[in-house]
Amino acid sequence: MLLGMMNDMHSVIAPLAIIGILKAVWPYILLAFGFSLVIFVHELGHFMAAKWAGVRVERFAIGFGKELVGFTRGETRYSLNFLPLGGYVKMLGQEDFVVDKSGELKVKEDPTSFTSKSIGKRMVIVTAGVVMNLLFAALALTIVAMVGKFEPPSVVGKVLPDSPAGRAGLQTGDRIVAINDKSVESFIGIKARVTLSDTDEVLVLDVIRDGKLVIPRPEIKPEFKEEAKERQLGFTQGMSLRVARPSLFLNDELLPDELQANDKFAYLVVDGDAVEFRGLGPLQRAVSDARGEPVDVIVRRPEDPKSITLEQQLGADDDVKSVEQRVQLRATWSTVPSIAGDRSTQSLLGLVPRLTALVVTLEKSMAVAGVQMGDVIRKVGGQSHPTHSQYKAIIEKNRDQQVKLEVCRPGKSASGLSARIVRFCIQHREALISAARLGVDAAIERTTSLLAESVVPEADRDTLLGKLRECGDVAALRKWFDNVDVHELTVVPKSPFTLIRKTPPPTLDAELVSIDEEHLVVAAVLDRIGDRTSPAKESGIPAGAVILSADGKPVRKWYELSEVFRRNTGKQIPLTYRIGDAVETTTLAVPNSLVASLDIPVGARIFKIGDASSLTLKTDAGESKKVSLPDWRAVAGLLRESIGKTVEVEYVTPDGRRETGQYQVTPAGADPWLLRIHYVPGFYCYPLMEKKPVHNPITALGVGFSRAYEWTMVTVLTLKHLIFTRQVSTEKISGPV
Repeated sequence: MLLGMMNDMHSVIAPLAIIGILKAVWPYILLAFGFSLVIFVHELGHFMAAKWAGVRVERFAIGFGKELVGFTRGETRYSLNFLPLGGYVKMLGQEDFVVDKSGELKVKEDPTSFTSKSIGKRMVIVTAGVVMNLLFAALALTIVAMVGKFEPPSVVGKVLPDSPAGRAGLQTGDRIVAINDKSVESFIGIKARVTLSDTDEVLVLDVIRDGKLVIPRPEIKPEFKEEAKERQLGFTQGMSLRVARPSLFLNDELLPDELQANDKFAYLVVDGDAVEFRGLGPLQRAVSDARGEPVDVIVRRPEDPKSITLEQQLGADDDVKSVEQRVQLRATWSTVPSIAGDRSTQSLLGLVPRLTALVVTLEKSMAVAGVQMGDVIRKVGGQSHPTHSQYKAIIEKNRDQQVKLEVCRPGKSASGLSARIVRFCIQHREALISAARLGVDAAIERTTSLLAESVVPEADRDTLLGKLRECGDVAALRKWFDNVDVHELTVVPKSPFTLIRKTPPPTLDAELVSIDEEHLVVAAVLDRIGDRTSPAKESGIPAGAVILSADGKPVRKWYELSEVFRRNTGKQIPLTYRIGDAVETTTLAVPNSLVASLDIPVGARIFKIGDASSLTLKTDAGESKKVSLPDWRAVAGLLRESIGKTVEVEYVTPDGRRETGQYQVTPAGADPWLLRIHYVPGFYCYPLMEKKPVHNPITALGVGFSRAYEWTMVTVLTLKHLIFTRQVSTEKISGPV
């Protein structure tokens, strides 16, 4: 019986083992086949040209080494050799030499030899291989065009605020149809045009938004990103309507009215009515226009989210059994640096939020330490609430050393508490700390009252109240609330590998930005913004302060504080904050703002101030740099040139209306600080893919030749930027050769 069971197991395991081996070697089989096909086409070009020119071909071989199979027909031996990594056509006269009586080498004279033919015919034979490859590529691309394939269209996805695209006013859902008057159809085409443009070239984009051409046309100069080793505009490829990641900050326990993975956006709720939309553009603008306030959206939620296939995620197959669910979306509040390239200057009137890990590089030091996307950096080494420059300095100083790291995870379970309890404590933290000043019993009473109004399960309520009773005094209670979402990690900074240079300092291994959704904590206070002392510095608010209220109104999030400032431009307002256990109040002078004075909506593009649409700035290196509107730096420069004057400002609203306003420029109001504030939806959707087959054979042939030419030029320009301008890194060169 045992022997029979072993035989049965063998009958199952053996086929599985064979399948496993096939899966492992299949990519190499495809590689060999691909090489052989390309080589065959190339050598066929030489062969056909040689036959046309009357040259005797002695051997047509694919591969090198020992012949596996072959046959002879006429004067030619056709061979398939052992190593399919090359090939050749052996023609008479290529290597045939004889020695004459004087001892000199001379080419064998034969009318069918390669060397006996005219220079023109020899040139045709030599170049025929490359020409044949190009013709084959055009034919293959023609077939692909007729069949159609899924590829990312030339649609804008996420736009980084502090990027050429962000400063030029591009938005999610925009479709780029041409660059410098040359049509573009795919995101890959956009990336190729950008990466391979000249170093000082300005790209003029034809952009379609809601079916209309964006006027004036955005002008963008790509920036070389050292960490990416390529030139970029600063936006991702287009996104579909199905959600891949519901938030920057992941939650372990989501409520039904919260966005969830694999939800598909269906309707935007406007004045109680459900309005259908087909792209992310309208949704993006609605969420951004709300400036942090909730927006109601109806999604189609799959009955079985885990069964969603890749085709359904990408939108290729939309047959998903779903139910409609109403959810609320809020934009993520963020700012761009007041000094280009210095992320430590991301602030709200000088108030710098804490850092958040936006992207964590896989298999690098921070990922190995357990840092996750959305983690808020509370402490690194001995530095509490580090700025970007402080964090970078500590990492660079401690190569291969263990560095203690504290991060906050607002939506994750911690210290034996469920994620639901952690979120409840963060939401009501300052109210409960305020109640605790009257004693632990008062804090417990207030907590019990708030729990009764919440959706926290009964068991979690008992757990929380038990934790609070363990706190012996008010100071311990306050400390417990401050640490409720803290996780302790250890990171070991590593330097990138290098062979020939001196070992460089460790890298951050993560994209750190000053975004802190759930904590209104001041990480640092900027001394100056531009040429003026920052309003935060003048107010005396210390680093580490938790802001409690502004203009007499409670604030819990950065967007709420930002909106209070927006409504009070040109005024002095009271600001109350907590530092440790002490509560203090100060006054902050909110400077005037071009955006607030003219009530310019979110997403509008300023295209003229006075008679100017651009100006020349001096960089730190003393170089001149032209900056064009709507870049906020151009706005700031043009306003500084007009201090004491009233200027006419022209702008285009997101829906395409041209508007004009008058703005009186004062020294304090010359800084367009509201233009450095951005509201970006925190969700991420699956990549948008489109399939557009070309049914007309003649049209498809034109597409095939056009794409073959395009990729040939990409190869040539890549070599140019790789060797001469160094704007393309060898890291971007991929493939088997």
